[in-house]
Amino acid sequence: MIDAIKNSFNNFVQRELNEQQRAAVLQKDGALLIIAGAGSGKTRVITSRIAHMIINEKIEPRSIVALTFTNKAAGEMKERLINLFQAHYQLPFIGTFHSYCLLQLRTHPTLLQFPSFSILDADDQLDLIKKISKKYALAKHITPSSVCSQISNYKNKMVGTDNPDVSVELFSPLMREIYLEYETEKSRAHCFDFDDLILTVLQLLKNNKTFKQQFQTNVRHILIDEYQDTSQVQHNLLLSMALNAKKKLALDSLCVVGDEDQSIYSWRGATVANMLKFQQDFAPVTCVKIEQNYRSVQPILEAANDVIGNNRLRNPKNLWSTRAAKNRLLVAACQSGDQEASFIAILLKCIAQKKKLNNVAILYRTHFQSRSIEEALIHHAIPYRIIGGIRFYERKEIKDLLAYLRLVLNPYDKISALRIINTPSRGLGQKFEDSFVVSWTQNPLLNMKQLIDWLLKNPDADLGKSKQTSLREFLEIFQGLDTTTTPSALLDTILARTRYLSYLADAYDMQEAQTKIENVQEFVQAVMVFERKFNDSSAHTQRPPNQSMLEAFLHEVALLQEKIEDEKDHNFVQMMTLHAAKGLEFDTVIIAGLEEGLLPSSRSLNTNEDLEEERRLMYVGMTRAKEHLVLFNAASRFTFGQIIDYPPSRFLKEIPRALVQIADFEEASPLQARSFFERWLYNQAMPAPAPTPKPVALKPTFAAKPKALAQPKTPGIGWAKNQTVYHQKFGAGLVAEVERAPEQELYVTVMFKGGKKKILSRFLQKM
Repeated sequence: MIDAIKNSFNNFVQRELNEQQRAAVLQKDGALLIIAGAGSGKTRVITSRIAHMIINEKIEPRSIVALTFTNKAAGEMKERLINLFQAHYQLPFIGTFHSYCLLQLRTHPTLLQFPSFSILDADDQLDLIKKISKKYALAKHITPSSVCSQISNYKNKMVGTDNPDVSVELFSPLMREIYLEYETEKSRAHCFDFDDLILTVLQLLKNNKTFKQQFQTNVRHILIDEYQDTSQVQHNLLLSMALNAKKKLALDSLCVVGDEDQSIYSWRGATVANMLKFQQDFAPVTCVKIEQNYRSVQPILEAANDVIGNNRLRNPKNLWSTRAAKNRLLVAACQSGDQEASFIAILLKCIAQKKKLNNVAILYRTHFQSRSIEEALIHHAIPYRIIGGIRFYERKEIKDLLAYLRLVLNPYDKISALRIINTPSRGLGQKFEDSFVVSWTQNPLLNMKQLIDWLLKNPDADLGKSKQTSLREFLEIFQGLDTTTTPSALLDTILARTRYLSYLADAYDMQEAQTKIENVQEFVQAVMVFERKFNDSSAHTQRPPNQSMLEAFLHEVALLQEKIEDEKDHNFVQMMTLHAAKGLEFDTVIIAGLEEGLLPSSRSLNTNEDLEEERRLMYVGMTRAKEHLVLFNAASRFTFGQIIDYPPSRFLKEIPRALVQIADFEEASPLQARSFFERWLYNQAMPAPAPTPKPVALKPTFAAKPKALAQPKTPGIGWAKNQTVYHQKFGAGLVAEVERAPEQELYVTVMFKGGKKKILSRFLQKM
């Protein structure tokens, strides 16, 4: 049976693997860097390499360690080997960095400060930080989730340093004290957090010669998947695992597989430099490039190659495919964000005529972009699912603000009141909330304001001074708010009085807080868009008489939710961020929002490294497509209550014009768009356009970036509040304030997508 398995495997290697894949599998000794492009079969290569070592080289499985980043990836590798070995060979260790380091610590308990230990998961960490916060009365100064994030970032930056006092340089004095208390409490409880698992093994390898010698005697072969996603501390761990005191390879073989062009996780510690430094740190290194792509048609790969070729921080490679095709890339230039969303829905309708929507994905840079697309899909009855996220109107921050608005409309709404009476936190705990419900049940004729007034005046309510103050402040939020006020004005007042955006910034780590703040900003835009439609007399002829704008808005949101709940079709389009799409593939990929300030993000324009990561993100999105790739951009979007022009993304201009068809839909009707999409998708002959209505124009041109206007000689002339401007790094924005600067210049405070900036006027262009 073993001979049959061996013959079957070797036949597979010779017949099913291409030349570069075979070279990667059969390379015997030394350090090996496999640069595996998107869709090139890297999982097949790494599992085949492990199988080759065990079946043909007769290497003991226990001397092989394969490290991955997720349990899912490890599970897939194990499953492939189990099917191949058919129980006749043992499996080597295949798992995540953390699981392998935990195994090492469990196997060598006598080397640890406390031989018996527990692992703190994320919730345990949060609880410990909360305990420290309560102990030292720090609740008003810190947020536990933010502290946890800072501690993790610090440990990853520490990278095995022998000087723990480096924390002085990285932390504020307060954070340093919290960190030291956190470590003390953790030690007293004989606990490690997840970051400690890697750091502790790294310290053992660095400081305990016996441990390192035993490790390198037992482990002779290391393989690491997705090496472009490693952090600095993981790279240092590998250095200590694989090298001897003379910085030479001490193992029989070391193999890492990755693609620096798909390194898109710098915000969680990954560094693309690890792929680039590998050949230097582990020299001499054999490098094998796997460039044949088995996923996409050739034109999509050519376009992706040209885009990513503009990056400097990469090992050059050229993806290619045997799948020849024509006319597979389309740039759809729309007039506005609303038109973009509507035409995406029309495109999906055309696709659904002959194909399943399950094989279609809509990708975007940030979560807030899903709102307008979701509404268009619901309007067109197109089923969809948000992958790796939550539907826009189901996100916590949006539901919080909707609850405030609902209480303005209906002060008897108990569900909404309970949702936000302690959000943001007002020191009203669960015990108060329980008694609040009981009191309302006993007094059903009172509305929310009346009930709180009654509680404040009732001595039996047993409210302390702090709770009384909190309840009065809560009532003040609704002071003067009623249904005669527009929803946008109500929302502005609620955001200001609750300091809700500051609450988000304080309560969540930087990345999550930014996402939530962007969602709130998009919600404000949605309200303004609704108000414009409401004021259009032709749009509300069927509305009930005397219906307030607030009531109409909340009813529309409720109907959107109702349509979502009624949707039972399993044939749905998938929506997700570009980050969430990594590792996936679809017949058709639609990327929305290809404008400067969205993709690339306005926050990425400060450094070349950040911009290159945005380009890698674009590359990842493009290489998800197997058959068709559609790139949408909008000439303008409704932002900060104004219609602001956005230049097309620079990434669009990096695609050779010979590979892409560009449809200018700015003046096209939905019927014209549908007709064009059907012809493009199904290769029908393009008929001569009718003289009226105006046909879709096909032209490979984009609007030029707004030209800088000469600055006025007299300070203050030509600059005004609410004026739209453009900045090379931050994109389009709205002037909030103008003030004098030294030497007859002006400071202009501008609201950009990424936040408020004060900038000298000479660095701004008027739009």
